[in-house]
Amino acid sequence: MDEARGQSLVETRSDKLLPGLTIALIGLLYLLTFPQNFTEGEDAVYYVDRVSGGVAQWHPNHLIYEPLMQGLTGVAQAVWPGATALAVMQVASLIAALWTLALVWKIARLAGGGLAGASGAVWLLAGCFAFWLYGMYPDTYTLPLPFVLASFLAIWQVGWEQSGPRAVILAAFLAGIATLIHQSHVFLAVPALVMLISARRIGAAVLWLAVFGAVVGAVYLWAGWVLLGHRTIGELILWAKGYAADGLWTPLSVLAPVKALIGLGTAIWSSLFLFASPEAAGVLERVFAGRQLVEETHFAETGLAFGFWPLLLLTVLSVLAIGALSVRALLRGGRALTPGFGPLLILHAGTYALVATIWEPTNKEFWIVVLPFLALLVVLRLPPVQGVQRVLVAGILALWVANGAGAMMGFARADSDYWRVTQALLHKSVEGQASPFPGRTHPTGSVTGMPRAV
Repeated sequence: MDEARGQSLVETRSDKLLPGLTIALIGLLYLLTFPQNFTEGEDAVYYVDRVSGGVAQWHPNHLIYEPLMQGLTGVAQAVWPGATALAVMQVASLIAALWTLALVWKIARLAGGGLAGASGAVWLLAGCFAFWLYGMYPDTYTLPLPFVLASFLAIWQVGWEQSGPRAVILAAFLAGIATLIHQSHVFLAVPALVMLISARRIGAAVLWLAVFGAVVGAVYLWAGWVLLGHRTIGELILWAKGYAADGLWTPLSVLAPVKALIGLGTAIWSSLFLFASPEAAGVLERVFAGRQLVEETHFAETGLAFGFWPLLLLTVLSVLAIGALSVRALLRGGRALTPGFGPLLILHAGTYALVATIWEPTNKEFWIVVLPFLALLVVLRLPPVQGVQRVLVAGILALWVANGAGAMMGFARADSDYWRVTQALLHKSVEGQASPFPGRTHPTGSVTGMPRAV
């Protein structure tokens, strides 16, 4: 087993060529499905609105995201005056998504997954619906991922490669940047401190906390005290909490684990095709009574490349294949991984999954950060035997075709956006709310138009 793992870590000529070709091909496929429909990310409308208007908000839940995007937009427009905030923000998400895939490849190789394991993890992650879509949305969920995974690698070096203070500082700094982009990454402190304390590296744990606190605290203090005028500690803390000051997004429930499975499932597989069936749509309308489902119904009428039954078959095939392999990876032994990667992947996936389950379990956006760790855990735990690898390839292929034909090809078309079509038909706009999304006036008072997650 150790000899096989050693062989899987040996770099070959393919390591110089295959990762680049893989990422380039995925990038091309993503560009072919570049979203023109933004109904899945209502918050993105408000971000782009403010950035394009030059009034980026220092919001505590994603403190530097809008100012950073406004700065990038300014640079892009200086080089190319025709650049728009929307395009710049979408390209920024795409670059972050491809960077994330490159880091997943690197982690898989270092963990001993070989070329097959690295390729499988990357293609599995890239085919997941939420990662694919938000990898090109002007939103806050993809941009922090490279910093999260790079911090993961630095922490592994500290814990199992016995790296010194520089690696600790780097891990904390990267975690701090991720947290400044989206506040939920403050929970990177959990796996980092658990690992350092369990390794009896108390000094490293203190150093990590000091650097992380300095990076995050300094920027929050500057934004809150200097820019926004919160002059007392109480005001600063209340402001820094953001929406967390109002309590949990959804009440705690014994059904939370079931809801979490639903949320994770919708992050991996698109369910929009279900609205193409009157029977399935009727069931969903009863389950989500009181919620507007006009966006989903319109998409099913205009955005599906295949019919209901082929998409159902492809989705079921993918669910069965990936589900069976996940159970196989959980219950039975597979590859012998490089020491440290298994526990660290589980710590990160478990921490983020627990946060999503408590905060808002059915929201696919909160599961995006879990997907890289789950993809690595599943693929790297599978034995490199032909039968298992064939099932993996079949599951990934079905996932790509199902999500591509059942969602992403439709999102690349403006006419699948219910609100854009409605505005065009009514030939009117909301006073004072000119949208940076061409031809689209976004709703501000409907259920689907209100910010769902920040």
